[in-house]
Amino acid sequence: MIRLTKVAKPKILEDNEAVWTAAIVNKLNAGEAPTNTEKTRYRNPQIKTALVAETHGKCAYCESKLLHIHHGDVEHIYPKSLDPLRTFEWNNLTLACEICNQNKSNKDPLLEHIIDPYVTEPSDHLIFSGPLIFPRGTAAGTSTRALLDLNRGELSERRKDHLEKIMGIIDTVSRADLPVATRRAIFTDLRDREGHPTAPYAAMVQTVIGQVVASLPVEVTN
Repeated sequence: MIRLTKVAKPKILEDNEAVWTAAIVNKLNAGEAPTNTEKTRYRNPQIKTALVAETHGKCAYCESKLLHIHHGDVEHIYPKSLDPLRTFEWNNLTLACEICNQNKSNKDPLLEHIIDPYVTEPSDHLIFSGPLIFPRGTAAGTSTRALLDLNRGELSERRKDHLEKIMGIIDTVSRADLPVATRRAIFTDLRDREGHPTAPYAAMVQTVIGQVVASLPVEVTN
């Protein structure tokens, strides 16, 4: 999980958020059930495109590239079932993979201490050791890892495979028989591409780079 920043609210939400919200709330207050169309307008392509951009096409929680594994769900950070007024609130919407979305379900993230990566720095609460995530001794770290099942088998296997690729690159960078310029170019590519927020499992890769950089010559890493 990495820190995320909101992009500008899509125009369709600027124009329709209040009307869409009122349609749901008015029906609920009248004891009527909103239609499926009324309840799911947050799935509009303009909204989803903006969410894909701000999450770099990754699950906001597990960092899996969604187009690689799943179309991705528009996720309500604070469940709409607990507060219908926030159904179309831009700051309450993100993108999540199907499994993280199901694991989070209708849990209150405030009561359950689930990290909101838009307001909290995840690395203050979670740390990687190899492909596995561990809490940093905080309630948010412990709860987020457990409730979202961030070390689930298939996810950990995908991270392990990616880590093996990263370690192969680091092994090359560490070779003293290669020219410094070559090693520097490879390290720069590793840091700027594989460790970039747009890359899958960037938090894990950034951790690994931070662990090995001290063992490499300064002329390679600068």
